[in-house]
Amino acid sequence: MKRSYSAAFLAFGMLASYAAYAAAPAVTNAIKARQASYKEIGGAFKSINDELKSGAPDMNSVKPLARDIAARAALLPKYFPKGSGPEAGLKTRAKPEIWKDNAAFVKLQGDMITAARALDAAAASGNAAGLSAARNTLGGTCKSCHDRFRAEL
Repeated sequence: MKRSYSAAFLAFGMLASYAAYAAAPAVTNAIKARQASYKEIGGAFKSINDELKSGAPDMNSVKPLARDIAARAALLPKYFPKGSGPEAGLKTRAKPEIWKDNAAFVKLQGDMITAARALDAAAASGNAAGLSAARNTLGGTCKSCHDRFRAEL
């Protein structure tokens, strides 16, 4: 009788290990996708900042950057599945607090999406003052999330 329980526990353990292994590619892909998107967002945001600092931003350069930020921001919520934090064993700056206080994190993601869309609209309008204000709002939103949910390297 003891032997059958041992075999059952072994089989269950193997099945659980396989399930964790099968889920690993999805988690790895989510981490890599979010890191790539945040890197692109950061680069585009820096380029917009540089244009604004020039005093005469080239809106033809800024418009596609702002559009890209808005498109990427809209996709980010799907890149934070459970298990894609530090426990995944991959290098990530995502703090466990993202999943512990997910309601606050989701709200900040929504704020980012809204601010990114406003940046895109301001760029499309061609109004440098509006673009600057929208950039400041988005930057503040990003900082709020980073301060709470992103670990330092």
